[in-house]
Amino acid sequence: METTIKNLLMEELARRQTRNSSYSLRAFAKHLGVGATTLSDVLSDKRNLSKTNLKKVMDKLLVSPAEQEKLWLHYKETANRATEVDERITLDEDTFRLIADWQYLAILSLAKIKGCRSESEWIAGRLGIKIAEAGEALERLFRLGLIKKARGRLTRTSRPLTTTIDIPSAAIRKHHTQNLRLAENSINNDAVTLRDVGSVTMPVNLEKLPQVKELLLKTRKKVAALLEDDNASEVYTLSFQLFPLTKFDLSTEDKK
Repeated sequence: METTIKNLLMEELARRQTRNSSYSLRAFAKHLGVGATTLSDVLSDKRNLSKTNLKKVMDKLLVSPAEQEKLWLHYKETANRATEVDERITLDEDTFRLIADWQYLAILSLAKIKGCRSESEWIAGRLGIKIAEAGEALERLFRLGLIKKARGRLTRTSRPLTTTIDIPSAAIRKHHTQNLRLAENSINNDAVTLRDVGSVTMPVNLEKLPQVKELLLKTRKKVAALLEDDNASEVYTLSFQLFPLTKFDLSTEDKK
C-alpha cells in the first residue's frame, strides 16, 4: 500500500477499533489534536492535512524517520495539485435532525423528477404517506430553504446533501433504521424486477474495513451518477448493509 497520511490514519484507526469496537473517529481526532471534521474530510478525500497538522499527526503516531520522509514527499507532490471539489453540502447534527425522517430526503429527490407537483396530496400519494405528513415535511423544507415552488411544481434549491462520516449521531441512526424497515417492506411487496437485494457472509480482516468503507462510498456515488438524469421518474434508496455477526471480545482495558 502506498505510504500516504490517509492510509496511515486508516490503518491506525482500524487497529484501535479492532481493540475497541466503540472507539470513534471523534476520539481518534482528539488524540491526534485535530478537528473531527478535518479528520473525516481527510479520510473522505475532501481535503488534505495542513503542514502543521501533518507534523502533529506524525509526532502523535510516532512515525519513523523513513516514513516521515515519504509522507513529506507525498505532501509536497499533492500540495499544489487541485483537489476535487465535493459538490455536496455536509449537514451538521442539529440540521440533519430536523429532516432525518426518510420522507424529507425523498421529497428532495421528488423535486428532481419529471412531472413533479407541489401539492401535499400528490406527494403523499407518490410516497405512500399521510397528507399531513407530506404537508409538514414540505413546510419544513421550505423554511430551511431547501426547496421552493415554481409554476405548481417543486424546485430543489440546494446541492445534494450528505452527513458526517464515522461520527456517532442519533439522527443518522434514526434515518438508517427507517431505511432498513423500508427495505424490508420492499422485499415483501415490490416485484423482484424493481429491486435488488443480496448479501454475502464472510470472515473479515478488520484492518481492511476503512478501505472497504471508502470503496462503498465511491460505489454509491457512481451508482447515483448513473441513475440520476433528466429522465428520472421514480425515487429509490441505495442502502448497503455491512455489519458484524460475531461479538467482539474486548479486554477490560479496551472497554474503558
